[in-house]
Amino acid sequence: MTKNGKTVRAPIDKAFWAGVLFFCFSVWFVCWLGYQIWLWSQDQQSAPIQQVKLYGDFSQIEAAGLNQKLQQQYLGNFFNLNVDQVQLFLQQQPWVAQAAVRKQWPDTLVVVVTEHKPVAVWNDHYLLNQQGQIFVAPVAELKQPLPKLQGPDGAEQDALTMFNQLNQMLSVHQHAATGLTVSARQAWQLNLAEGIKLTLGREDTAKRVQRFIDLYPVISKHKTQAVAEVDLRYDTGVAVRWVEAPEQREQDDKVDRT
Repeated sequence: MTKNGKTVRAPIDKAFWAGVLFFCFSVWFVCWLGYQIWLWSQDQQSAPIQQVKLYGDFSQIEAAGLNQKLQQQYLGNFFNLNVDQVQLFLQQQPWVAQAAVRKQWPDTLVVVVTEHKPVAVWNDHYLLNQQGQIFVAPVAELKQPLPKLQGPDGAEQDALTMFNQLNQMLSVHQHAATGLTVSARQAWQLNLAEGIKLTLGREDTAKRVQRFIDLYPVISKHKTQAVAEVDLRYDTGVAVRWVEAPEQREQDDKVDRT
């Protein structure tokens, strides 16, 4: 710009240059912040699961052993860990009925397990829960003896219901059932803790058990030998087999050898 024939420079716009400086600083800050976020995300991608918290009311499951299995297989990246795979693994373990799995920030795997509660052994190799449903677990690992039920496939719920009903009747009179067998034709046999077998047949099972309860005081006093079996399939009365005395068995053996 000229004034009176002389060139004059325009005054510097301080506000303009302050805006440019602020813009440059803003761009730099955004780039720096983005870089820091990228570093943080990279660090978090390698964040490990460092502990497993296992919860449940356990009687058959060895909690320490299951926890160790989980730590051996699933202590790893927090973000990459698939909780569905952990849940599938748990449901394949003996005695596990249900499992819930979640990740807890920043380094914990939380596992809640519901254990199968066995109430009876079914056909020597399987177990029944309180609903009469079959599940598979090592029978040899049972911490306490359970009733042994036998029967054809599909009869497990009826067998458990019948066993509970009859055992409740017996327990009032100081008897206890330890096993029950149902045949394909729905004929029932009940085993008692004192070693007595009750043959009940197909009908009126509860009435026949009540007949045994009423007659047992008389039956048990009839002979010195223990009662081995009571056949209750008759309309009136019963048939009783006693345990053979040792001397009688020895005499029978001698007769067999002659």
